Amino acid sequence: MTLLAATYLDFGTVDSRAESEKWYRRALHARPDAGLSLARLLIGYGKRDYLPEINSLIDDAVRRGNEEVDSVKLQRYMQFPDLDTQNDGDLIAQRGLKSDFVSVQVQSLVWLRQNIAKGNNAALLEANCRTLLSVEPGCYIDLAHFYRYQHKQDQLEKILDAALLAFAAGANGTAQIDDSARLYQPPTQYASLAGRLAAAMVDEINETTDGDVPEQESATATTGQPDLDFEDDEFEGANPKAPSAADVSVATPERKEPPAPGTAPAEGNASSQNVELANKVLRWMLARGGEFSVEAAIVAVHYPFLLPDIDLEATLRPAANDKNPAAVSALADLLFNSQRIATRRPLEAVALYKQCLGYVATETRANSRLGRVYSMGILGDPNPQMALKHYLKAARAGSVESYSSLARMFLGMSGIQVNRVNGYVFAKRSEDAGRPMMMRIRKLKRLNELKLDLESADMFEVLQVKLLDQITSEMTAAEIAEAQRLYQMERAIQPVLKQPIPSDIYTRGQQQ
Repeated sequence: MTLLAATYLDFGTVDSRAESEKWYRRALHARPDAGLSLARLLIGYGKRDYLPEINSLIDDAVRRGNEEVDSVKLQRYMQFPDLDTQNDGDLIAQRGLKSDFVSVQVQSLVWLRQNIAKGNNAALLEANCRTLLSVEPGCYIDLAHFYRYQHKQDQLEKILDAALLAFAAGANGTAQIDDSARLYQPPTQYASLAGRLAAAMVDEINETTDGDVPEQESATATTGQPDLDFEDDEFEGANPKAPSAADVSVATPERKEPPAPGTAPAEGNASSQNVELANKVLRWMLARGGEFSVEAAIVAVHYPFLLPDIDLEATLRPAANDKNPAAVSALADLLFNSQRIATRRPLEAVALYKQCLGYVATETRANSRLGRVYSMGILGDPNPQMALKHYLKAARAGSVESYSSLARMFLGMSGIQVNRVNGYVFAKRSEDAGRPMMMRIRKLKRLNELKLDLESADMFEVLQVKLLDQITSEMTAAEIAEAQRLYQMERAIQPVLKQPIPSDIYTRGQQQ
């Protein structure tokens, strides 16, 4: 039953995850050690309603002396970091690095990776990744990031070569099936690791690609740039009136023309040397074929300046037809808004995004993208109610961009009644993740500063106003109290949102 549960989990669909949970529960009656596998699955839901059962399963494992319980404790703290009131996570991770159990060592490294900005975790991750590469192949990606940002080009190239040898050996090896009594760990996906290694050459710290920013712009986005989607240009006179949230409009992102077939879009901030390294990894993946080729195409969809001579749709289509979740999602992105195709096909993309809703790995991002589809009216007229439905699901699964989109909708979208209370709640959630929302306004300059030969655009100066400050000034005391109450409720029952990390994180405490 535990192996059957693990097999269902491997399928990666929302329905199969439910089947996996059912079989773990049945197995639990006969063998209590299946409780850790069940706890791990329940933590993955990200729902606080499961916490009492998760805690009970962990406590039972502690009583039985199951040493692998530390890995599940770390997973619990990563999903619900506010529970780690005593900073036990760092202590468990440091202890776990010396554990005899691979699952505990791996989860300890994952903890350091996810909490890299805390204390000395960056230096600990770099040092331990060097000694635990055989335990956690994901450490090759970590070291690539460190060497890239530390400008250690020779070491960067060496770690890439070592990684490709290790990934090839791992992919060619015979998978070892662990004793079913052990905590279930999915098999290592070496193709996915190779794709992440290529992306590590050109990605940006705090990069996101699941919201309203077109993918082709994500690689050049400025770290920590505030949200500037709000604009109110309706000011007149030397002393403009205070802007009203009801007047806020959403700026439409500028659409860029796709390059001619066979040419590469601009590579943004990525150095030509690192682009070359990324392409080296991707061409190695193409040469291996199979799932490695598919993963290479997926990376090139998100970084369209890579592999400019490859037909991405032809590479992705067979895997998407075979219901590979990552391939379905990448193909949808390619058809929806990519520079790599001459004619975009948004209707096909929407059908693929809907298919992505059935996969655990792509469900959240698909909801975010569908929210944008319905808010923009890709299927015809905008459908704000459907947009709200999908944005809410994505936001409550941890999508910061969807919280920002919800705030915009409640403060100025046609078809949605302006609701400053809701706008406040969702803007506050965006701010929780370190993404404060700003209004961009144009204020008329003083008349004595104007010159007759100025263009009309030069008559104004651009000001940035924090959205929460602006709408709070327009709300009554009762509205503010209600907004605070709803915000606290939303915050209490939803996942803790991922925080941005410092831009110098990979150069802190460099290890020699």
